[in-house]
Amino acid sequence: MTISENSSAASRWLLMMLALILLGVMHIVLPSTGGSGADLPEPLLVWCVLLVAMVGCAWFLRHQRLRSSPFLRGMALAALLLTLPLLWSPSADWRLDAFPRLAGLWAGVAFYSLLLNCRLTPRQQQTVLWLIVAATLIQAVYALVGIGHPAWLPLPAQAAQRQAGQFAIGVFLQRNVTGSFIATGAAVLLWLAADARFVCRSVARERYRQWGSALGLGLLYATLTLLKSRTGWLGGVVCWLMMVTIFCFSPLRRSAARGACWRVVLAPVAGVLLGLALLSVSLLNALHEHDGSNLERVFILQQTWKMILQHPIVGWGYGGYAWSFAHFVADSVPPLSRRVPGLTYPHNDLLFWWVEGGAVALLGLLVLGVSGFRLLLRRPGVRQLALLACLMPILLHTQLEYPLYQSPVHWLLVLILVNLADRCPTGEQAPLSAFTAPSTRPVPCALMILACYGALLTGCAFWQGHYLTAFQQSPQRFASRVLRLHDIGIGSERLRKDRALSYIIRYQSSANVEDLEAFNQLGRRWIAVWNDADMYNNLINVERYLGQQKNARALREEARRLYPEDRRFSS
Repeated sequence: MTISENSSAASRWLLMMLALILLGVMHIVLPSTGGSGADLPEPLLVWCVLLVAMVGCAWFLRHQRLRSSPFLRGMALAALLLTLPLLWSPSADWRLDAFPRLAGLWAGVAFYSLLLNCRLTPRQQQTVLWLIVAATLIQAVYALVGIGHPAWLPLPAQAAQRQAGQFAIGVFLQRNVTGSFIATGAAVLLWLAADARFVCRSVARERYRQWGSALGLGLLYATLTLLKSRTGWLGGVVCWLMMVTIFCFSPLRRSAARGACWRVVLAPVAGVLLGLALLSVSLLNALHEHDGSNLERVFILQQTWKMILQHPIVGWGYGGYAWSFAHFVADSVPPLSRRVPGLTYPHNDLLFWWVEGGAVALLGLLVLGVSGFRLLLRRPGVRQLALLACLMPILLHTQLEYPLYQSPVHWLLVLILVNLADRCPTGEQAPLSAFTAPSTRPVPCALMILACYGALLTGCAFWQGHYLTAFQQSPQRFASRVLRLHDIGIGSERLRKDRALSYIIRYQSSANVEDLEAFNQLGRRWIAVWNDADMYNNLINVERYLGQQKNARALREEARRLYPEDRRFSS
């Protein structure tokens, strides 16, 4: 098989796997006990399938010298700079907690490299965009069912929504994550509806495409309105304004399809009006629902900025934000009345990397940002500006919350959309030689091995998560099974906590003091990374039972500072 044929085979494989993820895997809801990121089975399943897709791409490209691009080189440099602070993070457990985030970052670099070397034809590129739109429409229907008729949802989704409350909308179980995903799909559909390059040759098919696009835009914007997600609203409005400017008012409007301006302007407006008519409360009341979270976010950002000013160069250490923030606020002079002890993220990705990794991590983000904007704005055309508009909902969301950690699909969309800007509309940057000696290249083989290892780790984490969910539902039955699980660096917070609690469960039947001592050891390691009032309370009670009154008093004093309103620690 020639190099060109291998690259085309890689493209077909990639397209098939993207269809599997966007039309199938990402919409599966599995039993869980809540949480985010690796605590949920769905992100692990998506990661596993994505890594398998990378294995297949690397296999088909194994005889090809992988091509690079200025953005890919900038992305790799940024990833290297973002990884360096791991070297001086003060705790091994903190470094382990940061491992999944950095692994996901490097997996993104590897996937982008493989994606760049796939010979995606213009038709295949358009198919990828329509897959994104289809996935978004599925999620919009899913969200509408969750809002209006939760009883129609699958049983695991009903259980998750009951547990997480009214904000657990969509398969992401978080309305802002659902909102930014739907806003991204709406932006892609706006581009497909407006750009003349996507017009069908058949008049009849084009008429159906126009009406379908208009109805789809109305549905997506109506869903965004009903979600009551400020993040979704912001992303939807920004991308709509950008698309209207590009295709209706800018010098580039000559690229617009016939009648596209009216569709792009009116269909989203009609959807918003429909959503407002169906809202159970007024728009003003919907905005007032967020007043409490506004004050909390301002407080979090203020305290995080103070932490940055205290250690602006080296940072506080990767993986240590949750512990550092809680103790920084608790130890403030004068004492602060507000506490957010369960916080794990400062609601701003820029500050998150900076507060943990210091100036080196900030430099990495700047390199990534400059590389991206050079790609999109150095020679801005319709394609580059439209793709920037498509990226805006997720980019804005990263400065408000943590969509890239909650949902690997968001990270996948970012990589796909940036990659479409990093290649010619015709599909290739440079011609590939028709015949090359079939020598195996080391880089694709290395990527294939690493992707296999990542898929194995993610599969193990998915399998372990099944037993942790079973343990949380039936502790006595699964405690011994949990104690046999190994920490692989993914989902460590949940695994270590449940393993510690398993020792207490086992002590209740064995009366072996060594089980309590093992709980003490694991529990103390756990609270050195994360925060939980129940874990502190269990440790205090165990220390008292073991006669370690001094240790119990020290733990109670620390817990009292972290949780001043918890009566268990005030007496």
